[in-house]
Amino acid sequence: MRPSNFLMLVVMIFAQATIFADGGTVQLRQEAGALVITVFTSPAPLSAGPVDISLLLQNRNGLEPVLDAEVSLLLRADALSGEVRAHATREQAQNKLLYAVPVMLAKSGKWQVAITILRKGQRTDATGTIYVAPAPEMAASHWSYIAFTPLMIVIFVVRERLMRRKPKG
Repeated sequence: MRPSNFLMLVVMIFAQATIFADGGTVQLRQEAGALVITVFTSPAPLSAGPVDISLLLQNRNGLEPVLDAEVSLLLRADALSGEVRAHATREQAQNKLLYAVPVMLAKSGKWQVAITILRKGQRTDATGTIYVAPAPEMAASHWSYIAFTPLMIVIFVVRERLMRRKPKG
């Protein structure tokens, strides 16, 4: 195997753990009233700490995006010790078809999500459950940064040894 192919393989293996397509995982999809509500969360997997919650609202007929609603969230931990209220807006979302809000989920476990949508004088409610994992250990959450320098040194040493073996001609 050529050194450049080996290096590309190593980079692809280590990069796959940190690359996410859209930064969110579908946690809930529900039809309520005239709407289809899809809830995305980031990071993936969802863990205690800072969380980005995004919602895609669509008309039930035709699935066109709904862009003129007011969206409120109430997240309640099953342990009855935590409650988070938030107002999701399109201004906070990178994708302007979504409504987003950053929240802090202090505990792991089951969280009940209550979504209230006000649109054209009509109120639509939806509920569901999301599961939050414990917060990752600090070193475990930054393993790729910690491992980067030693990995690059090993790759450099392997490359140098392979270059010395190559016959000059």
